[in-house]
Amino acid sequence: MPPRPERAPTAGELSALRWDRPGTGRLLRSARAVTANSRFARRDNAKWVPAARRARVVYFGAPAVRPAPAPKGLPRRFVLCASRRAEYKGLDVLVFAWTALADIPLVLCGQDHSRGGLGRFARRLGVERSIVDLGRVPHSRMQALLARAEALVLPSRRDTLGGVVLEALAAGTPVVASRVGGVPELMRHGREGLFVPPKEPAALARALRRLWNDPVLRRRLAAGALKRSRRFTWLAACAAYARLAGLKPGARVAVVVWENGRDQTAAALRRNAVAGLRALGYRASGAAWAGRRPSRAPLEALSRTRPDAWVVFLLRYREVAVLARFFEDRDLRPLVNLC
Repeated sequence: MPPRPERAPTAGELSALRWDRPGTGRLLRSARAVTANSRFARRDNAKWVPAARRARVVYFGAPAVRPAPAPKGLPRRFVLCASRRAEYKGLDVLVFAWTALADIPLVLCGQDHSRGGLGRFARRLGVERSIVDLGRVPHSRMQALLARAEALVLPSRRDTLGGVVLEALAAGTPVVASRVGGVPELMRHGREGLFVPPKEPAALARALRRLWNDPVLRRRLAAGALKRSRRFTWLAACAAYARLAGLKPGARVAVVVWENGRDQTAAALRRNAVAGLRALGYRASGAAWAGRRPSRAPLEALSRTRPDAWVVFLLRYREVAVLARFFEDRDLRPLVNLC
């Protein structure tokens, strides 16, 4: 028998890795307003930082990008998994499921935080020939990949939102996903996609096989996905941020993503928030730090533009005290989004 996937981390282990509780609490208590990108994110944050209970839910939208062609040499039909190779994303569960799906091509894309471990696991299980690994793919190519895929699969053990689901809905691509975190707030079982229990490779394989073999089901879910996607847009999200931040027409807005700016998710989030605010008539500019450790330098640079308001997205919850001190020193009250 192939080896079982490693166990998921406990809630305590995750919180120990993730939270700078004193810094996060200070930041949220002093914020002008707090939002969360899902009801799940609000509940999850409130377990560790009670000030998160005041958050209002504002969903993100699919990234607004200029589409680019899909990479060449792809199979005619394939299932797509667009996800970073991190333990909580459950890609080991997906590869284990592929022992029952070896006749179906799987295309992977995303940053490899496993240091090649996922590829070694696939070779160990003998399914590497069924997998096309594209590595990191620009967001401009994601819509083309999603449009060509028969389905998107998201096998997460844990997820606050699952932003790639928003992209799949906008592309009219059915989704097979673990029923975890905020994902059930975006899609519904049997209407835009199919849900499976997390950490169950057999259930995941059955759902994917069903969708692969049933063109009528795929068409119905695809139509539902396109319709559902109209509920989630960056313009609507940015309009909510502007309202909660009390922005006046033409105001200068500083957008801060608290994560390494080289991270693909952080870069896309900053780009879309800035574009959405500019489309609404605000003078928005964004920043994140570059490197492994948080830095105040991008914050200092943004402050020299004399913004009328600050919008902060917390992707990293460690070392938030650096961010909290920056705003405290200047007596500023940002809008903070819990991601």
